Amino acid sequence: MTRDRTEKLKLIFTLIPDSGKTTVMTEKPRIEVGERRYGALKAIDALETILEVLRHLNLDEKFQAHGSSLELKKLLTTVRNTGRLSQIETPTLVFQYGAIADAELCYVEITEKAACAAIDWERWAAPFIVSPHFVQAWVADVEYDKWQNAEDPLIYKVANRNYSTLPMRSNGFPPPVERMIVDISQNPGRWKFHSGYIEALGSVMWFSELFWGYVGTAHKDRIAAIDAIEIKQMTKEVMRICVANESFTESSSREVQDRLRDALYS
Repeated sequence: MTRDRTEKLKLIFTLIPDSGKTTVMTEKPRIEVGERRYGALKAIDALETILEVLRHLNLDEKFQAHGSSLELKKLLTTVRNTGRLSQIETPTLVFQYGAIADAELCYVEITEKAACAAIDWERWAAPFIVSPHFVQAWVADVEYDKWQNAEDPLIYKVANRNYSTLPMRSNGFPPPVERMIVDISQNPGRWKFHSGYIEALGSVMWFSELFWGYVGTAHKDRIAAIDAIEIKQMTKEVMRICVANESFTESSSREVQDRLRDALYS
C-alpha cells in the first residue's frame, strides 16, 4: 500500500528484575545508587534483529550516529561489550533502543525518514514479537503521534504552530519552575507510561500474554467483543489486532480511538 506520511513502530519489552543491590557513592553523607537496569531484550539482540530484517528486505545497512559513519563490526562489538545501544540510523530509517527503569520496561523504536521506507512493518515486528520478553507493539503516524503528545509550548513555537486555542494546565511544579503546558489528557492519540507497559493506540497493534497480565485479562475479552476489528493469533502468546489499514491521523475517527482505549485500558 502506498502512503505519503511517515510512520514508526514501537515495541515494548520487560526489564531484567531489580536485584536490589546498591553502590555506595559517598559515606558522609551516605549516598547509595541502585544498579543500572537492563532490558530483558538485550541491546545486542535488538541490533542483530534489526540487521536481520534490513538484510531480508534488502535495505541499506550502513549505520551512522551524530552524522558520523559507524563500522558495523565495531558497532556490534561495542554493543555486545557494553550492553548499550544509542540512537543509530541508516539512510532511510532511525533506530532507538533503551530502558526506562521507572516504567519497568525497555523499548525498540523504528522510525521512517521517508514514507514507506520500512517497506513492511509486519516483517519488522515478526522477529521481535516471538521474544519471551515481548509485551506490546503498535504502528503510529509520526506527525500525529508527535502533536498528540506535545505538551511544551516551545515545541509549537519552534514549529511556528498555533496553540492558542488548545487547553492548558499547570505542569504541577511549585514556583519558580511552575509554568503552563498544553493539556493532552483528552487527546485520542495520547500515550502514557504505566508499570510494565505503555497506554497507547495504533491501527495495528500486537499484545502478548504479559500485556494482558498487566492490564487485566478482562480487557482481552472486551477488545474481542468490538465489531470490525480483525484479530489474529500470531503465536501461542501473541495476538495481532488490526482496526484499519492506515495509521490514525488527525482525520481519523475519535470515537474509534476512544472506544479502543476504553476497551484496552479503562
